[in-house]
Amino acid sequence: MISVEGLVARFMEGRDRRRRRSDIKAYMQGGRRPWSAGYHECKFDFIRTVLADSSRMELFRTMKPLPGNFGYGFDERVVEYPWTISRLSEGAGKLLDAGSVFNYREIVEHPKISKKHFTVMTLAPETHAFWQKGISYHYGDLRELPFRDEWFDEVISLSTLGHIGMDNRMYTRETSHGEIGLEAGKAVGELIRVLRPGGRFLASVVFGRHQLIDWKDGSPFAEQFDSALLESLLAAFSGCGRVAAYFYKYDEKGWNVCREEDCRDLEYFNVHTAKSFAPDNAAAARAVALIDVVK
Repeated sequence: MISVEGLVARFMEGRDRRRRRSDIKAYMQGGRRPWSAGYHECKFDFIRTVLADSSRMELFRTMKPLPGNFGYGFDERVVEYPWTISRLSEGAGKLLDAGSVFNYREIVEHPKISKKHFTVMTLAPETHAFWQKGISYHYGDLRELPFRDEWFDEVISLSTLGHIGMDNRMYTRETSHGEIGLEAGKAVGELIRVLRPGGRFLASVVFGRHQLIDWKDGSPFAEQFDSALLESLLAAFSGCGRVAAYFYKYDEKGWNVCREEDCRDLEYFNVHTAKSFAPDNAAAARAVALIDVVK
């Protein structure tokens, strides 16, 4: 006999599936515009399909070209997630998500994540959490981590380093912000400190022409790295055994691998300040630099 709790869980799952199908239909019929109704659900359906496709995941692991129109109209998560997960180890180990970008059901239920002792460190509590799956949540500043030296086997930090020291009111729900100034290097020092020797650090930053990415009131919530800033960031990993940077760019044909020189002049699409969508249907970054470090 199914318990009352089991019946409730089935009802909730069925309702969520129906709502997701309805949202995806609305997005497809609405012209597939980024951030419109159904965008989030459609994007994560696409990501889920990619993560389950071993041949596509191998393309990310080996930095081979992606199929045409890959991730058209979607933001940089469609390349950040598979690239990162393709490089994580199999089996158990202690994993730190610095910035909480992995804190979605589609990601935490992936076999490479669900088998690990998973810790999320971010500024403030979020509306969704998966503590029932054994995930540990810590809140605070990445420049002052509450963990001992060499505690984690792997550390990931996707699209977070560019927010360090910026106006993070959207994440903290505070009404004001402190003095603005990028301090990614300080966070890198802490993240490397808590990584064991031989451990792996995987990170990403939005890349292209240098930009401060503003809220509507003109206060910057992130910084887009150019080649000079990226070089300075990579210098913060001095002393590590291996440091490498890879690049993906977005255009009217979707996302694909590229060289640094191919994406140095690309501009970030800022939905908070843009008056209309661009011809390429960009959702956010038009390029990302992906950093792979072994301590």
